[in-house]
Amino acid sequence: EAIHQQQAIEYYILLLITDGILTDMEQTIHMIIEASELPMSIIIVGVGDADFEDMERLDSDDKLLSLGSRVAKRDIVQFVPFRDFKNVSSAKLASTVLEELPEQLAGYYNDRKLSPVTENHLS
Repeated sequence: EAIHQQQAIEYYILLLITDGILTDMEQTIHMIIEASELPMSIIIVGVGDADFEDMERLDSDDKLLSLGSRVAKRDIVQFVPFRDFKNVSSAKLASTVLEELPEQLAGYYNDRKLSPVTENHLS
């Protein structure tokens, strides 16, 4: 239903806090590719000293995430390793966690030519 709406009504943000271990990378990539068509973003915060190479791969800043011939419609993942922010302000952490969100949200609505909801439509 969200794919077929005419106005920008809802956008979802999934926040995942992880120790960096993925048990099924292929399935995770598949699900992110599917979700890239939906009004949502995924924010992943890595905690601990694990190797976050898989999380970095999911945060496809350089090129869109792909699996075989399937390619994500857009970048919807932001990965932030918490350990990089132990000695900085919580405001810097928050800023980095939310850094890609405005572009992801605007990109979703602009690609679908969805107009913003006005107060009249909320009543």
